[in-house]
Amino acid sequence: MTLTLGIFGTGVMGQRHIRGLDRLRRIGQLRYELAGICDIAPVNAEKGAALAEDLLGRRPQVFDSFEAMKRGLGQLDAILITTAPNTHADLGIAAMQESVHVMVEKPIGLTVKQGWRLVDAADANDCRLAVAENYRRDPINRLARALLNAGVVGRPYLAEQLSSGSGENVIITPWRHLRRSCGISVDMGVHYTDILEYLMGPIESVVGMGAVVDKQRRGSDGTLYPADAEDLTAGALRFKSGAIGVWLLDMAGRGAGHFSRMIHGTGGTLSIPGDRTGRPLQLVQRRGGDDVPIAPEDLLALVPDFRLDPTTAALFGGDRLTSYDLPWADIDAGLLAIEHDDFVSAILEHRAPEVSGEGGLRDLALMYGLLESERLGRITHIEELISGAVSSYQDELE
Repeated sequence: MTLTLGIFGTGVMGQRHIRGLDRLRRIGQLRYELAGICDIAPVNAEKGAALAEDLLGRRPQVFDSFEAMKRGLGQLDAILITTAPNTHADLGIAAMQESVHVMVEKPIGLTVKQGWRLVDAADANDCRLAVAENYRRDPINRLARALLNAGVVGRPYLAEQLSSGSGENVIITPWRHLRRSCGISVDMGVHYTDILEYLMGPIESVVGMGAVVDKQRRGSDGTLYPADAEDLTAGALRFKSGAIGVWLLDMAGRGAGHFSRMIHGTGGTLSIPGDRTGRPLQLVQRRGGDDVPIAPEDLLALVPDFRLDPTTAALFGGDRLTSYDLPWADIDAGLLAIEHDDFVSAILEHRAPEVSGEGGLRDLALMYGLLESERLGRITHIEELISGAVSSYQDELE
């Protein structure tokens, strides 16, 4: 069965998603017909339509609103929203009120309250609501989770998520540096709250601090853009298991950049490379009081039942990968393709997507918890963040 798809927002992210659809087409797994696109910038809409025609063989119609798209297409099963987070709720709710299934780019919304509006609309209209989280789809992260579940590091007690880079330049688009549009720490941070819960289980509480290092960001043409959103966050997390997480997200880092995602356990450590790099995991096990490095080619013997799903295997070249070597654009498109394949399956099978609206809400609430806690001067807990009982920072955005 082929579903009719519309896309809202065909700037940088929307065009990346179209390339993801093309990756599905190449492996015979595209179950969409991209029939319509909409963007408030006509030049982006035309670029998106031209790209779709070039890659998918059919030029989608261009519309200026959801209402015009629904009326013009007649049949519309699903939409993808890649616009700024502060627009997600209104666009998604309008679609679901017409029984159209929705996938939104992360974060689910500007605030937890806006995210709840989407979740409630999905429940009220029996629609699937998916949040596009691509990092967890990386084959190396899939293998990392399988290894941790198999107990290769014993009982995990510490997780590191530390990174620094990007400097003083605009990251993708200027709006990502404005609090009212979500801000770069939140926009990127939800990736990492999601992957930490994916690997380690639920997070119960967080505490943190944030800072605005660069109050202007330089565009590729030298233009300076205002920036008032935190580009540095640091903090700690407590998992339900009792494990502790340490957090550093420095989106203003100069000089030597770094990335570290490491899980420490009573039986060793698992070092996980940067997402979308294809580099292998590094496992060191504690055996008889000695630290023993495990060669990447020996990792699969520790998880004999590990298999990637057929779509991921087709996109990345095998169902039992320990590394891969692909151009970055193909990696990126492949991970977005996996998101879409899961979304279509969720619609057809009447099940929750892998990252549902509720999952996206947790990712956003935990990230805001790092910022809300500084306002309160105390640790914040997931229940109060999800419920909206703690929302001082976000209330200013509303």
